[in-house]
Amino acid sequence: MGSELHFYIHMKPGERVETDLTLPPDGGAILTGVVRRADGRPVSDAVVLALDGETGEPRCHCVTNWDGRYVLGPLSPALYELCVHDGSAPIRTVDLSL
Repeated sequence: MGSELHFYIHMKPGERVETDLTLPPDGGAILTGVVRRADGRPVSDAVVLALDGETGEPRCHCVTNWDGRYVLGPLSPALYELCVHDGSAPIRTVDLSL
């Protein structure tokens, strides 16, 4: 699979932390594309899911941007099933207090 970098940051109240990350060379595969409607219009906010082609287990997901573009990865060499969930569902707003 691709390169990974794991680290922990302990945040303090009111603190802003800036960090630069450098990954080792990556050998993972990337899948990119565009989700479009039947009439050719791009679909924004669609969920694209990559499932393991043998077990059906989710491996990674993303949400399409304003012009329907998506990027999945890094992916290890394997068979994948792609599922796309339409982004036109109504959005419910939830207010949160911090």
